[in-house]
Amino acid sequence: MKSSISLLLLGLACICSCSWAYPYPDPREIVNLEPEPLAYAPDFGDVSLHRVRRQFQLNGGGGGSPKQGFDLNLNARVPVWQSNNGRHSFDATGQYGQHLGGPYGNSRPQFGGGGVYTYRF
Repeated sequence: MKSSISLLLLGLACICSCSWAYPYPDPREIVNLEPEPLAYAPDFGDVSLHRVRRQFQLNGGGGGSPKQGFDLNLNARVPVWQSNNGRHSFDATGQYGQHLGGPYGNSRPQFGGGGVYTYRF
C-alpha cells in the first residue's frame, strides 16, 4: 500500500515538474508582427491572364465473359462555366451503366447526372 502511494506521489511530482519546466509561451513572441520584406517580390500586374479551354471527357469501361454477361459503363464530364481568372469552374457530369447478357439477361440501364464545382487555391 505504501509503495503504491509513493509511486503515485512520484508520478504527480514528475508531471508537475514537467509542466513548470516547459511553460506555455507568450503568444506575442510566437508571431512576428513586423516581418522582413521578401528578397524577391514578383510583379504580376503586367501579366495578362489567358483562359485555358478545358476539354470534354468521355470514359468507358466494361468487362465480363460470355457465360456471366458483360458490364458496360460510360462516364462523361463537360465544362460548363469557368471564371475569368480560371479559379472557379463548374462541370456537368453524366453516367450510364448496364449489364448485358448472362444467365439473367439484360439489366435495366442506369443513368445518372450531376455537377462538379471546383475552386483552385
